[in-house]
Amino acid sequence: MRIVVVTTSFPRTEDDPSGHFVRSSAHALARAGHEVHVIAPGGSPLDPPRTLGDLVVHRAGGGALFAWPGAVARAREAPWRLFAAGPFAAGVAHRRRSIGPVDHAVAHWIVPSAWPLLLGAQSSLDVFAHGADVRVLIRAPRALRETILGALIARGARFTFAARALEDALCKTLSPELAQALARASHVDPPPIDVPDVIGEARRLRASIGLDPSSLLVVVVCRLIPSKRVDLAIEAARIAGSSARLVIIGDGPERASLEQRGAGAATFMGALPRRQALAWIAASDVLLHPSAIEAAPTVIREARALDVPVIACAAGDVVSWAEADPGIIVAEASAASLAGALQLQARRRSTRA
Repeated sequence: MRIVVVTTSFPRTEDDPSGHFVRSSAHALARAGHEVHVIAPGGSPLDPPRTLGDLVVHRAGGGALFAWPGAVARAREAPWRLFAAGPFAAGVAHRRRSIGPVDHAVAHWIVPSAWPLLLGAQSSLDVFAHGADVRVLIRAPRALRETILGALIARGARFTFAARALEDALCKTLSPELAQALARASHVDPPPIDVPDVIGEARRLRASIGLDPSSLLVVVVCRLIPSKRVDLAIEAARIAGSSARLVIIGDGPERASLEQRGAGAATFMGALPRRQALAWIAASDVLLHPSAIEAAPTVIREARALDVPVIACAAGDVVSWAEADPGIIVAEASAASLAGALQLQARRRSTRA
């Protein structure tokens, strides 16, 4: 089968964290024997396609808007970037014409990849909703939201939500008839992730930092934006005292204020290539994730794939994951509660040692 994948997020280098789960999904299709063409932001629509393993990647421009840490954050930071949406749409159309007829189309993110960019595709259509797209639709006027979803359902699109919480939240904003139609056309399945072997790097990292044997190495990996509540992680580490050594990996508009607030309580590493970030997670005793707004947080899934315990706050599908996985602890969204969970984890580690 010949498949085209349209996405607004896709890695531009091996270590780029943007859309690595989209890349994993596309590789899974190719491993199943399909010819897979990916149309993604960046570069120019006139650049020749690039072979990436078993994928053919076509860049469509629009990189000013569609890049890390996401279109919404980038537009909020610099509204002029919204003007890149038009050239990106034109680039996608150009790339689709150059690829020619396909048997199946895949859209990552409901808007804009499915609607409007693939609405007229003359093939079957799968639509993957990851979180930001659902939140944009929920904030949009109801008439526009229902027009978009109604048009996609009418043309036979099938929806895959990364989290049950996303599907439920979107359905609650729709008329009963449209909500039922969306539910019939949907299922929930977190996107596949590929976690490389970073155990060797993790051991070297842990040995290099001179960690006190009685302390936990606690890692936070996220964008430094208000909804991630990194301030709670800093205060929790301060309360936990010698029980926890906190390392924060990531960048964003809150970095300067968080660094000031975290002086003496946290080490800030900035944004790291994905492999290095994964090595820090693998080296840690706990991944701390106090985020307020999530769907199916990839970093939690990566930590559990590396057998690292997680302390998180209730958001998205995290609570249901914790019910099935004792390695995920859900704490109240307060510094005291998170600190208590860290201290409990430190005692458990000490007992095992």
